Amino acid sequence: MNSWSVRAYDLMPARYYQPAYRYIAGSLELTSGAILDVGCGPGWVAIHASVGNPELDCVGIDLSPDMVRLAERNRGNRLNCTFKVMDAAEIIYPDATFDRIVAVQTMHHWSDPDAILRELHRVLKPAGQLVLLDADADGDVPSGWIARRGPWPPDVFIKRMWEQHSLGADGLRAMTERVSALDWTVKTDKLGFYRRLVATKA
Repeated sequence: MNSWSVRAYDLMPARYYQPAYRYIAGSLELTSGAILDVGCGPGWVAIHASVGNPELDCVGIDLSPDMVRLAERNRGNRLNCTFKVMDAAEIIYPDATFDRIVAVQTMHHWSDPDAILRELHRVLKPAGQLVLLDADADGDVPSGWIARRGPWPPDVFIKRMWEQHSLGADGLRAMTERVSALDWTVKTDKLGFYRRLVATKA
């Protein structure tokens, strides 16, 4: 992602998705231990998870140096947030480092999903959870999940973006099959306007 695209994302989606980021962070239900946000973008899921939880280490990784710089700026003086430029297919952390791993609206960028899933499985602790979220363009936009300025952004605009930047129902089914091939217990459901896959490591 080039610097112009990063700036555009920061001025638009990163702002109106703030309520969604907070809901996602809260849904991870962790106050201590360690969280990894894969494809963290501007860092807001990790940042919101860190607030009020000083014993929770929140790590975000992204391939884009510009996004990581933006996440570092957004974290301010929060000492329990760390952001690194890193390929999710080659994670530098040791085995069984994280209690939760989350990836929000990033799976459509994965060029080698099997390699990434193997790495996520490796760095997740036993009984830890991998949470994959993909926006559902066929669903509704729940009240309170988008921060709007007047009528902007309208639902039709949001859903058009989801159609262009998500796996879709078929893609998520294929991803579920990939995840199920590893040593996980898998369930799927909805969280707000996201299709959610939760995989628990044995």
